Amino acid sequence: MAFQLQDFFEPWLNSTPERRQQFLDNPRQAMEEIVGVPSDIPIRVEITGDQIWFQASIPKLPDATDGSTSLLAMRQSNERINRCPVLRVSGREFIANHVQILAEYGIRVPEDVIVTIDPKPKGYLHFRVRLDTLYPLRNERATPNLE
Repeated sequence: MAFQLQDFFEPWLNSTPERRQQFLDNPRQAMEEIVGVPSDIPIRVEITGDQIWFQASIPKLPDATDGSTSLLAMRQSNERINRCPVLRVSGREFIANHVQILAEYGIRVPEDVIVTIDPKPKGYLHFRVRLDTLYPLRNERATPNLE
């Protein structure tokens, strides 16, 4: 399993039971305590049976919401389309070659992360990570207390 993914989720999942549950209940709120999450990136945690999945969906094109007409917003939008600050590739490059790009960071597709790409131009790149394979997790609220 890619160490970087474990490292990324560690502040929430390898912490107190309360912090872990906060992340499972409201991942956006939990993440925003440590890292900024743009408003146009939907984030969710899905619990199905004994599997716990995290999904972040990144729009192919940035959202045109209030304030997006400012010079700073246009510059940020252009940077976001042209170069990802983390991966150092454009959105087009990532879509065309995401398996190799993620492999350079030790992240295997689909073993570590499942990537799906909407065919529509205004679609999303969806990233799904199975959290219960990174850390032994359970949804404490869904598990009855037997004490």
